[in-house]
Amino acid sequence: MAAEDHDDERPRLTASPASGRGSDRDSGEVGASATKPAKGRGLARFPGFLRASWAELRRVKWPDGPEVAQGTGVVIVFCILAGLFLGGVDSAAAELVDFVI
Repeated sequence: MAAEDHDDERPRLTASPASGRGSDRDSGEVGASATKPAKGRGLARFPGFLRASWAELRRVKWPDGPEVAQGTGVVIVFCILAGLFLGGVDSAAAELVDFVI
């Protein structure tokens, strides 16, 4: 395949119809020890957990600056709208309670 067909050369998880779980297409980068749980209990499993966590973090598509700015803007606008709505509902409820009392 041409280089422009892939954004990166990291393995991707694809759904397996038989098991319903993901599987690596290319196991060259991530070793089997990073995906299989370690034997033992407690602290003996911790290094395996760290390897598996690091392997997952390397697969994450981290957002760039414009995506972060857009997401932040959406959250701020939603918070303002939710605050206005809840303030209106609170004000209406306060008027209703004052009317009843």
